[in-house]
Amino acid sequence: MVRTKTRARTLEERYPKDKYPNGPPNDEFPPKTGFISNNVIFDDHTGNPALMSWRNSGAKHSLPHLASWVFYMVHPDVLRDFDGCAFQRDLEDTQSLCRGEPFRYEFFFLPGATAEECHAHYCKEMEARGAIWRQIRKVKRAINLKKQENAKVAEDDLVQEPASDQDSTSDQESASDQDATANNQLPGLVWPKHDSDCYYVSYRGWLFMYPDADINCGGAASEARNIYLVTFDPIPQDWTEDEVIKFDPMEYPVYAKRMKARVTEVWEHGIVGWMEMRKVSHWHEEANHATCEALELGWESW
Repeated sequence: MVRTKTRARTLEERYPKDKYPNGPPNDEFPPKTGFISNNVIFDDHTGNPALMSWRNSGAKHSLPHLASWVFYMVHPDVLRDFDGCAFQRDLEDTQSLCRGEPFRYEFFFLPGATAEECHAHYCKEMEARGAIWRQIRKVKRAINLKKQENAKVAEDDLVQEPASDQDSTSDQESASDQDATANNQLPGLVWPKHDSDCYYVSYRGWLFMYPDADINCGGAASEARNIYLVTFDPIPQDWTEDEVIKFDPMEYPVYAKRMKARVTEVWEHGIVGWMEMRKVSHWHEEANHATCEALELGWESW
């Protein structure tokens, strides 16, 4: 086959006036929607200020994501008014696989705290706020109620009947649910229900300890920065009779492991890789689904 060189058509040839009397079409693409940063100061269960940060694509939403990572900033000189969204962006850098919706990051400030003290604070915080399953059930109730109301409207369009006592009770329940939805509460913390979600972790709970005063996690220099992964609430293991037990989590109720922020050679050995591996889970899927449905319902708080 011989490729022949053709002359490029002029603008008038591409858009003749008989077909385009108003001139060539003006193709305007919508502006790109970047991420909107949200940084909110709130009081933890002790009354001390903490930071909650999350990013949204497109329009700014006040509803935080349910899926979250919790960091304890334990250096005495760490700033308390930093941009948590920038911390997230720099930490994840190019190693995040962008599975599901972005995570909510929470930062608690406990200068000089040990892993055990961070764990104790986390447990008290969850006791005060509950786990994410409370919000997940709340969204499911609201979705079911909306379906019932839509079905009732469709039925009323077919047959007009006078309101009964049962209808009055239904209206009261609907108003009650709306009041509960409007109640501004902090989102719950992550607590996996299924042991399969804790595969290769052997613990049901986790948090991170950040020991540096410098919160800049961007660039190659920060890849070597140490972050502690603290796991707790060990899950009993099914050992075989001839298996050599190298590490039994039941002997370490709270276990702190020092890890690099990012590792290139063995991706999952770094903090970011470890995070990504946890996203393939039931709790993450349920949290993402509930967040998306709550936004569709127009919720602005949990």
